[in-house]
Amino acid sequence: MKSYRAVVLFVLCMFFFAATAFASNETQKNLAREMDPIIVTGDQCPSLIEKPISLCGLYALQDNRIIPIPFQIDEKNKKGNFVLTAGKAKSLDDDKGMFDSNDQLVFMAKDTGDKILDKSILPKNTGVAEITITDPVTDQKSWVYLLSLENPGQHSAVDYVKYDPDQLKITATNYIIGYSKKYPAVPNNYTLRKSIGGDEINLLDKVKARIITKQVITIKMTEKDIVVKEKGYIDGPVRVIVHTVNKVPLFMGIPASITEQDTIYYYAFAEFPFVVDMPIRPSYINVKVINAFTGCKGWTFYSPISNAGHIIDGIPDKAEEDIEITPSMWAALSNDRSAIWARCISSPRCPIKVYRYHRDDIAAGELPGSGLDFREGWDKVKKFPVEFNLVHFFTKAYSPGDEKNIVNVHNHPLKIAVGSKE
Repeated sequence: MKSYRAVVLFVLCMFFFAATAFASNETQKNLAREMDPIIVTGDQCPSLIEKPISLCGLYALQDNRIIPIPFQIDEKNKKGNFVLTAGKAKSLDDDKGMFDSNDQLVFMAKDTGDKILDKSILPKNTGVAEITITDPVTDQKSWVYLLSLENPGQHSAVDYVKYDPDQLKITATNYIIGYSKKYPAVPNNYTLRKSIGGDEINLLDKVKARIITKQVITIKMTEKDIVVKEKGYIDGPVRVIVHTVNKVPLFMGIPASITEQDTIYYYAFAEFPFVVDMPIRPSYINVKVINAFTGCKGWTFYSPISNAGHIIDGIPDKAEEDIEITPSMWAALSNDRSAIWARCISSPRCPIKVYRYHRDDIAAGELPGSGLDFREGWDKVKKFPVEFNLVHFFTKAYSPGDEKNIVNVHNHPLKIAVGSKE
């Protein structure tokens, strides 16, 4: 009988310790994703609405320590536009620096931490929002804590991305992107940083835009015809937002196409909105956006329909020509140390088919030319403008399966749940 009781006691103890371990695991960060920016709007944090942004702090529990993590709160005005903090259109929000319902708190998934069980270890504050981050694909979780502090608190010294408006240059942890002052519509510098195995040399000649429209006569335009005026920008530790007004002069009495856009840069990727607006519907449109890489000889081109890869050697072949006419969700150029990824994201309701452009032809100055061909479905567009999001990631070398992390950032964004921490 004693032996039986001992066995029962042992089983109960093991069950207790297993349950304790399970509960502990439930409060520890297991979120694997890192490159994802997490955006929380003010209306999701009702306990901190109308609190001074200058007194906000963002904290995470890492290695049993509460630490400040990089974040920024980007304000929006009543029209829903970003309040630019520098440049010609620099302004202040109507709320005089308070955290409004449409303002955006931004931080990176890589900086999140464990769940805090004891509120007393947090800095002194007048309000706390516990933000739970969940990967919808794996159900992995992590946490951060947004505080309205009693006094200005310590902020993280990390700055993932910086903007030099005089040089038109973005310097991020993983990359450098630069623009020509003469033709600022498109980049002319893609440099991979040593942090991801890059050589710190420019791999890009330029990005070429080729636009053909027809309305009585055929009109051909390039990136040189696009007039870009920078209105202002936001340069925070997590992202840089550059707001521009772009004008494409047209002809034959057709008014110019004028669009506004926010180009956004994070530490590992950049988002380039591509907006097409036609004041008068033309009878024909074709648009190509081509990245003319000149420093990628010997690299390998990957996509969903060429996952074995094609070596960039400057000599075109039939297999590479087939890539041009096949749509794909992603593409990557990689050597054995680092990679540049490209994606094009549009509304599911957009009728325009986007095809991959790939040309490995040194005689044409494309080593390779890698980009997108927007050539079908324009006749089905019911209303202009039409917007696409061109996204370039900059990472370490490609390995099969890495594309999941790239695609998930936009296709399966991290979910958030916000609760007050009493």
